[in-house]
Amino acid sequence: MKFLVHALGAWVTVEAASGRYPRPLAIGLTMLVSRLGAPTAALAMAGFALKRLDEAGAFDGLRKPARRTARKLSRPAKPD
Repeated sequence: MKFLVHALGAWVTVEAASGRYPRPLAIGLTMLVSRLGAPTAALAMAGFALKRLDEAGAFDGLRKPARRTARKLSRPAKPD
């Protein structure tokens, strides 16, 4: 349960740091999350770093290519 709370706090901090929330709300959320301590701060810093790397394209080569959808069989037109 502790890990879940720390992970959720880190996620909120990363989202606030990336600009998802307005500045006053982000500051308030960050202050609340900072009360969770060092584990949350470490997870937040790692999450923010990974998010910035992803935005910069560092993980583009690791993603799997999209699956091809099966071709639709062409059916003959129905006679009227």
